[in-house]
Amino acid sequence: METLEIANRRLGGRIGRTSTGLATGLTLLALSGCGGFIPSGGPEIGSVIDGGGVKTGDPGPASNPKLFYAVVDLDPTNVVPVSTLQSGPGFSRDITSATEAPVRIGVGDVIAATIYEAQGGGLFLPAESTGRAGNFVQLPPQQINRDGNFTVPFGGSVHAVGLTPDQLERAIASRIAGRALEPQVIITVQDRRSNEVTVTGDVNNSVRFGVDPGGSRLLGALARAGGPRFPTYESVVTIQRGNTSEHALLADILDDPKQNIQLTQDDTVIVTHEPRYFIALGAIGQSSSIGTQLNNRFPFADRRLSLSDAVARAGGLSDLQANAEAVFLFRFEDPAILRQMGVNVPPGAAAIPTIYRANFLNASSMFLANQFQMRPNDMLYVSDAPLTDFQKVLSVILPFATSGAAVRTY
Repeated sequence: METLEIANRRLGGRIGRTSTGLATGLTLLALSGCGGFIPSGGPEIGSVIDGGGVKTGDPGPASNPKLFYAVVDLDPTNVVPVSTLQSGPGFSRDITSATEAPVRIGVGDVIAATIYEAQGGGLFLPAESTGRAGNFVQLPPQQINRDGNFTVPFGGSVHAVGLTPDQLERAIASRIAGRALEPQVIITVQDRRSNEVTVTGDVNNSVRFGVDPGGSRLLGALARAGGPRFPTYESVVTIQRGNTSEHALLADILDDPKQNIQLTQDDTVIVTHEPRYFIALGAIGQSSSIGTQLNNRFPFADRRLSLSDAVARAGGLSDLQANAEAVFLFRFEDPAILRQMGVNVPPGAAAIPTIYRANFLNASSMFLANQFQMRPNDMLYVSDAPLTDFQKVLSVILPFATSGAAVRTY
């Protein structure tokens, strides 16, 4: 019983002079390290680490870890740059600044053409127009072929792909101008089957439609699809345009008119259901309550979530366990934001491991926590109060000490 002897020496030999119950309690504590006396859900840390054939990796001691991270106390200055951020990055300026593009003809579109002449006796109108109404002729609707051409009688094939209806009208009129009498052409796109916008994903009805000449905006396209199937704060909208892909939270799009972008032909709009979560560990009310489902991963369930909201959603601080001065939030922070707070950030860093600390014994921290915005995958951790560890030891020793005293009394 080597462990018991060491404990006895540290206590100055008082174990032998104390009650039988206390000595028995310490003995049992010593035995627990030798034979599984205390129940456990799995192997102890020593048996796991010592039994490994290969050991690698060294995060460094807790007092001097190898991973650089910043510790920031909440104050009115550093809360501002964090609280002004959107829920997500949103669409870039390249997309939000785009204006409505002209509608151009593409392969597969069904085109109808009407040709007018100044008077009879021309290419399409006979000299004697008895019984004929008007000075025009309507060509049968044509689908633009794979070569991108539109065929005009006596004018041949006119390349139409990439042209606007106005440009095709002028091209046809120019082609037949030598034979028709002052021809004028009107082009009508009867069925637009190319260069459409597609809306799919977690919407009520996936749709595909051609862009109107006056333009089509994102929210209008979502309305055509019946809207999202899930709440706006859990719906992410992705725009695929050419070789680029960008996304934004639908709740942010509704809040910022600039994010209601103008769609262009061949855009693909994808709506996905992406709930956002944070993790809460340590001395929180959820973990200390009996009879509740222990789930330390909590959904935002809103567009924005403050630190105080997160603490409340996790069940608050445990009255019997939490150290209210040690409420920590772990996240990877943008170096630009840390520089605004006066943190000396290493050059070239992409994201800095950062711990924000809130002292809930300070009334001003309660206001700051209400302004500080949470982000997806943030980890909230509340440390135990110093007295908690002492109480844990007493909870093991006191039953044995009490029983020993009872034996002596008897």
